[in-house]
Amino acid sequence: MKRLLRAVPCLLLCLILLAATASADMGPKQSVTITVVNAPEGVYYLDLLHREDWDYSNVDLEDYDPALIEGLRHWEGEGWYPALVHGTNLPLFGNLMPGADGTHTFSYVGLPDTFRIVVSSADGAQATAEPFTRTVFHTELVYDYESNTITRSTSTVGYYLTQFLSTFIPTLVVEGILLWLFGFRSRRSVVVFLIVNLVTQAALHILVGSAILSVGAHYLYYLMLLPVEVLILLVEAIAYRFLLRDQKPGRQVGYAICANLASYAAGFLPLHLIAQLLLGRW
Repeated sequence: MKRLLRAVPCLLLCLILLAATASADMGPKQSVTITVVNAPEGVYYLDLLHREDWDYSNVDLEDYDPALIEGLRHWEGEGWYPALVHGTNLPLFGNLMPGADGTHTFSYVGLPDTFRIVVSSADGAQATAEPFTRTVFHTELVYDYESNTITRSTSTVGYYLTQFLSTFIPTLVVEGILLWLFGFRSRRSVVVFLIVNLVTQAALHILVGSAILSVGAHYLYYLMLLPVEVLILLVEAIAYRFLLRDQKPGRQVGYAICANLASYAAGFLPLHLIAQLLLGRW
């Protein structure tokens, strides 16, 4: 009975986190954030031009100025289509006008991998000459309207370090709590816990990140995350079985399973929020 009571908090934590995963579409979403410098006077619209002639509606055009919308459509005859105005194959979130912080943010599964930036204002419409291809999950760009160029983009190394921290930190918190609840409280157990998680979290991001960069398809993040996490669970179960000494084998393996289920949910759900915080967007 005492063992059962001690296991209840662990099971409840796992169920709560897993229920949150199943009940809402709250996973990290790929995004592009564009800051415009030397912006045109008055109202202007900004969109992303892409090569695919899809018709999934992303905005209600009745809410916008028809003349400015036509400016965004100017490049359709050349095979470039404004993602929000013309459409995408899958949903894309965004707004043609800048947000309260002065930036334009595009996100969700319909986000193009390669695009040009197009701006329409009372002075006319213009688009960047060279397409930009995303190489990270969250991309930050600075667009100079006067020179019609992208002047800065996200550092790939800095981004992946941020993404690593955004899963590593919640993993340490959640699995550290469960480590204590399962009775692994010696200095050796803590050291083993830290080393194993450092290695497995680094492997997670190297495997997923390499696949995304080599194939160029950012939706692979969603397809690969679960099987890689299953592999990590097996590796950690074996490692904890032989390296943790405080408890019996059944509890060692049980901890690995429960901790990985909980940290998967806790790391997956707020990944995009923590990444924004670490990138200084709050």
